[in-house]
Amino acid sequence: MPIKQRDLSASIEFARELIGCGALLVFISAVWTEWDAYRYVACVCLIPAAIRYFRDEFSRPDGIRGGYMGLLCLGWGIYVALRFVFDFMVYPEQGIGTSEGIYLFPFLYPLSGFALLAYIRRPWTAVSAFILISFVAVLFSADFAAIAEGRRASFVLHDNPIHAAIANGIMVLCILSFASYLLRAQNLQLELRIGYAFIAAAVFLVGLINIYALRSKGVWLSLAVALPVQLFLIVAIHGAARRVLILMAGIVFIAAVIGTFLAWDGIRVVAGDTARAAAQIISDMSGGAGLLESMDRAIQDSSTPASFRERLMLWASAILIWMKEPIFGQGVTWLYAWQTRTYPDTAFNLLHNGYLEIAIRYGIVGLAFYAALFIWAIRQVWRAKREGLIDPAALHAYLGVLLFFCMTILTNSNVRLALGESYMWFSAAFGFYCFYRLQRSGFVKARTWL
Repeated sequence: MPIKQRDLSASIEFARELIGCGALLVFISAVWTEWDAYRYVACVCLIPAAIRYFRDEFSRPDGIRGGYMGLLCLGWGIYVALRFVFDFMVYPEQGIGTSEGIYLFPFLYPLSGFALLAYIRRPWTAVSAFILISFVAVLFSADFAAIAEGRRASFVLHDNPIHAAIANGIMVLCILSFASYLLRAQNLQLELRIGYAFIAAAVFLVGLINIYALRSKGVWLSLAVALPVQLFLIVAIHGAARRVLILMAGIVFIAAVIGTFLAWDGIRVVAGDTARAAAQIISDMSGGAGLLESMDRAIQDSSTPASFRERLMLWASAILIWMKEPIFGQGVTWLYAWQTRTYPDTAFNLLHNGYLEIAIRYGIVGLAFYAALFIWAIRQVWRAKREGLIDPAALHAYLGVLLFFCMTILTNSNVRLALGESYMWFSAAFGFYCFYRLQRSGFVKARTWL
């Protein structure tokens, strides 16, 4: 090939990778600011990805395939679409719910994984950009004056403090895995490693301060569970440099303990009453009362904090509606049943529980689908790490953030917000990305036609 033609091909490939990296950053940008850009960039980028897949992979007998999970995702998307049409045509007077289209997204998960494989050829570029943008976002959103004055921090980049706290939690957990990578990355120049280490320390410390100042009790609890698990994974998953990683994990753990001790009075003031009310519900249930009965007692108890009482009313109403159609759920007509809910005092239709958001619409079948999908995705990421196809830091970042997200949706409806929608989409796509890399390297073979 002539030199000029090689140079032109290299330039085109570089431009393609640069565009792919930029598109990925826009896709995950809800972690920095709350908007729906991920939907639009996906619509644009998945068209060429589909063309490339059917041209280069589907037509070849040895091309990569989505496997049985890929077919399940396609089947789920078709099921949701048919259910939507059926409910709308048979029960037009009952209308449709809200945020119903997001349950069609799994149809695109397998193709999104292929897009990552095809267009993100240098993951380090995307990771570096993520770290630098997170650094700017964390510092820009910090409200140190609120901490000094003892009030709740402002939230300039997100719609409310809960969403902002969740975003900071994701960045904190990701930065820990990045720091563990820096400790092992002998191929990086020392000056670059030192610079990134200072950035990582700043994101971690300021991110924790932001989470405390935003006063989201559910995020505090989620991080209290996910952070120790993340530190354990950092130490346990690596075979090399373990002593250094143990030291790093120990320093982070001690810093978190000291920070919790210093902030304990504020934590107790914000979360103390809610913790006592939750403990009373558990006590009632251990004494023989049922879940709904215990929740009703807390709702009627005047000492229960108002925000917790509202959530209990939402959850109890949602459970009772779900129980009318436990297997397949109410479908898109669930909002019609919501108008006659047991506890009408709350004016929301945001259930503040991601599991109930799925269950009230698609029942146990829906919960089982998402559980199977993410358990499968975890296995693919773990296998890709085991075979040396991805860095161990990617695995414990994946597991730590997934645990954190699963905890946050116990008290919030993140599954139907931009941050949660794009996170679920990306995490599922990353599972398919690892599955495709395993296929391409000869470690697995998908025995399906698509």
